[in-house]
Amino acid sequence: MVDVRPLLPSLESDPASALHLRNALRTLATATPDPEFKKLIGQVLDGRVNLRDVIDSTTFATVVNPLVSGAVSEISKLSDEEREALAAQGQTQIDEEYAAEVARESPDQSGDDDYFDNPPPILRTDW
Repeated sequence: MVDVRPLLPSLESDPASALHLRNALRTLATATPDPEFKKLIGQVLDGRVNLRDVIDSTTFATVVNPLVSGAVSEISKLSDEEREALAAQGQTQIDEEYAAEVARESPDQSGDDDYFDNPPPILRTDW
């Protein structure tokens, strides 16, 4: 069974960020040809290995460090306007994820509660 608890304790009260982290790790595991990295991330996602313990591993660093260096290099080439546009795009994505998470957690408002939300008048006039 797949463990769905947040991968980091700091994300326990932030389900949208917890989901975002899981999705990012899945993307990394899918994109890399390294079978050891795929196995390691699978163990993290299944809850068998702690993410904090994995971050310092050689396997993790071998795959992630070049990606981070490349991303930093690419971002440094962007103009201020392009960076601001990317930041706005990222914020929009985060806002959408939070809204989706709130919608998933909200109880269904249909059914029995409708009577109490919109009670009929005590004195009916249709007789």
